[in-house]
Amino acid sequence: MEYADGGTLRNYLGNNFSTMSWNNKYQFAFQIATAVNTIKLADFGLSKRIEETSNSTDRLFGIVPYIDPKSFDDYKRNKKSDIYSLGVLLWELSSGHPPFQDRFYNLHLMSDISNGLREKIVKKTPKEYSKLYTGNYNIYIVFFIVSIKILTIYVMIS
Repeated sequence: MEYADGGTLRNYLGNNFSTMSWNNKYQFAFQIATAVNTIKLADFGLSKRIEETSNSTDRLFGIVPYIDPKSFDDYKRNKKSDIYSLGVLLWELSSGHPPFQDRFYNLHLMSDISNGLREKIVKKTPKEYSKLYTGNYNIYIVFFIVSIKILTIYVMIS
């Protein structure tokens, strides 16, 4: 996930995760949810990367955890696949590391994800936040909940 300053979410988390509060994480979640609410993840570059890497198995496996498993056979962009990818990004934001970092990104992982394998909720993750990435809300509710949380944080620090 690219940021305006030219970095990636992964690099940012690698450098700053230990000092990030849940308020910071909610702010990032808000930015990501806002972007998904207004543009497709395809416009972020994820779908472009999928298309670009379709000729390279190694590079394709690098993004497997972010792809909606329902679209492994015939990848087509749609709102549901964007929501799935959003959930993975929100999980990554809560954990500080890429999904399934202890596994090889290969056909076995792809198969396991297709069969329902998901990352576990990270300890000390607020319950309301974990619901955002476990599929218990749609994008509009995610956007609303994260917006309310950000407003609450803003009021508390003002």
